[in-house]
Amino acid sequence: MEYIQKMIRPFTDRSNYYMQQPNSFKRKESKHTHDPQQVLLYIKQIYFTLQTQQNVNMSFLNPNYFSDIQSDLNPEMRAQMIDEVHKLCTSHKAQRRTFHQTIYLLDVYLSTNRIFTAQIDSIYKTCYFIASKYEEIYPSPLWRYTNDRDEMQEIFQIEKELLSLVDFKLVTASSYVWLNYYWTIINIAEKTQNWLTYSLLLLDVAVYNINIIKYEPSKIACASLYTSAIMLNIQMNWNSFASQFGLHFQHEIKEISNLIMITLKDSVNQKREIVKHMQLQKERELF
Repeated sequence: MEYIQKMIRPFTDRSNYYMQQPNSFKRKESKHTHDPQQVLLYIKQIYFTLQTQQNVNMSFLNPNYFSDIQSDLNPEMRAQMIDEVHKLCTSHKAQRRTFHQTIYLLDVYLSTNRIFTAQIDSIYKTCYFIASKYEEIYPSPLWRYTNDRDEMQEIFQIEKELLSLVDFKLVTASSYVWLNYYWTIINIAEKTQNWLTYSLLLLDVAVYNINIIKYEPSKIACASLYTSAIMLNIQMNWNSFASQFGLHFQHEIKEISNLIMITLKDSVNQKREIVKHMQLQKERELF
């Protein structure tokens, strides 16, 4: 693991750490040479690209849009829209990346445009329509989830508004993308595969909490790893682990971890779609 540690700096002086590293780097991860996604040679460039994109993505979000703009909506209505998005993703066998992209676009639109309850269906369907066209190889045609001509016209209009709003910048450094980045670096043994599974689940649940969108996706991804490690009783010194692999330290993600656990409990109690899909009701005693 020494070659990874040389590429990933402790979290305290990221820019100087990267600038001081030599450019020459021989790929030694023979275990993953067959996997084109495990390209640790470009880990520095990937990090800087994700960091830049994350800043761009967050510039489109207003974490206080319910109090500032959406007088006709509330967080429960947003959670219901996320439930419907999950149903669409499940029925159309969409990728997890598409799900998170859809929620991001939903929050971007709600951060800028005041909507009424009658528009809810059209809004989340439009966000899914855009995300699936961008992320999926075979996106679901619009007629698969709406047959109303008026609603189709409204979806096309909202699509134009939303794409103009983000200036057609659909690349998203979501918490899901960050988690995959961190997992590539960590390269944990197969015996801890449940750690990744639980972390991904917590990311899916976390999007239901509107208070989480004010945090950087990179911190949310680290918080999911930290929280799932606690749930699985993985013994580690988190700050030492974070320093070794360039993750966020415990004091940076503790509050997010608490929000994730609260959201998980609420989601189980309210039987959200994501929880029903993962059958977490059977594991209620964990929480």
